[in-house]
Amino acid sequence: MAVTSSSNLAISDGIKAVGIGKKGSKALTPELIQAIIHELMEGCVPEVVKGAFFGALIIKGVTPEEKALEEALGPGVLSDFPRLVSYLAGDAPAPIRTLCVRLLRQETLDEETAKALGDFLFSSEPGDGARGMAASIMRVRYETSEEYTGILRSIQDTIEPLFREAVPPGDPIIQIAEPFDGVDHSYLITPLVLQYFQKQRYRAVGLVGRNSGPKMGNNLLDLVNAVGATFLRRNTELRDKKPDLGWYIRQQDMSTAMDRWVELRRQIIKRPFLSTLERFVNPVKADILIASAFHPPYGEKMITVAEKAGHPGIIIVRNGLEGTPAFPLKRGVKILCSARLSRKAGPTRPAGQVRQAAGQYRRQEIEFNPEEYLNIRVEVEEKFEHPSLEENARLIKEYAHQGRTDYQLFNWRVKATCAGLARAVEWIESSRKS
Repeated sequence: MAVTSSSNLAISDGIKAVGIGKKGSKALTPELIQAIIHELMEGCVPEVVKGAFFGALIIKGVTPEEKALEEALGPGVLSDFPRLVSYLAGDAPAPIRTLCVRLLRQETLDEETAKALGDFLFSSEPGDGARGMAASIMRVRYETSEEYTGILRSIQDTIEPLFREAVPPGDPIIQIAEPFDGVDHSYLITPLVLQYFQKQRYRAVGLVGRNSGPKMGNNLLDLVNAVGATFLRRNTELRDKKPDLGWYIRQQDMSTAMDRWVELRRQIIKRPFLSTLERFVNPVKADILIASAFHPPYGEKMITVAEKAGHPGIIIVRNGLEGTPAFPLKRGVKILCSARLSRKAGPTRPAGQVRQAAGQYRRQEIEFNPEEYLNIRVEVEEKFEHPSLEENARLIKEYAHQGRTDYQLFNWRVKATCAGLARAVEWIESSRKS
């Protein structure tokens, strides 16, 4: 039988149950187990989906009831990892099959091994079962900083030649990237943040790409298309006059290998490593990177990965609105900053501390309370069921030309976000010069 869309399959519900993470994964119900067995025996499950499902299942831990799945695989295969990998990823290169066995045994990878895995993940070689398995396993047990760093190096190698060109001299560059699956309860403000920094002394660039899910709300690419902003087609265009709302780089223009993963990610449902790493790709050699992390452990990990990648200045907004860099109004945010030192700098903590050498990073956490900054009191945080893309575009255009809109919460959010990020940028600039 022909392979079908994963969205209509019971095994997709299985991924939603077993692929949540260390603390949230659930056991499969007897009914779901039987439905998955039927699909596997019918041969209608895409290879990447099978890999993602069984990878997550093994890391979660197979219950006695779930061993019934062996009816479709063969007796004992769920505890025989080499056999399981042969079943799920037999077309992958032998070294990758070996790595999949290691991942099923819950081994973590060092940076160089992760780089080798990443080279395969973004290659055109067969083995989507292995791709789904590796992505799912690392997500469920959480990727390490070394794994992130190695895979990020592989991603950088996929950048197209036009985005490898030397960047023309000019104002410093700030690059902003927010979650590509966008928002479904609020309005995006990122183009106005780029406009704000362009009015300072920066060239501002935003990374955008097709929505890979699992949240399918409006994303920055949708908004940029709606407002008619300017896409960067090659690095040399950064010598041109600054567009009003900044430049934007489409993922499909920058890396076809990354863009291919959009389809794979839609099938494996749960956010894999790329949901973090795609925001760290740095084709324009930006001086300052701005990204976001909603969950606390990821903030520190993202700072570490960005430092290892050599970003000169790093800003991670934690607890932003819907995981974006936009600030909420009713709660404070933490802004994690890191600056690569250009020369020897003095201590940042107690006197007598060892001096920091050039090439090292200095970190700072800034707390920012929007209500206190704006001297306002917000009764209810903004939350829509289905925010209108057209209305979002109207608000962006109106604010860009008039400095305000008829929607006060939107005005406040833009002002607070720009002020908080400006404070972080100022800290980075002063640290790098000290």
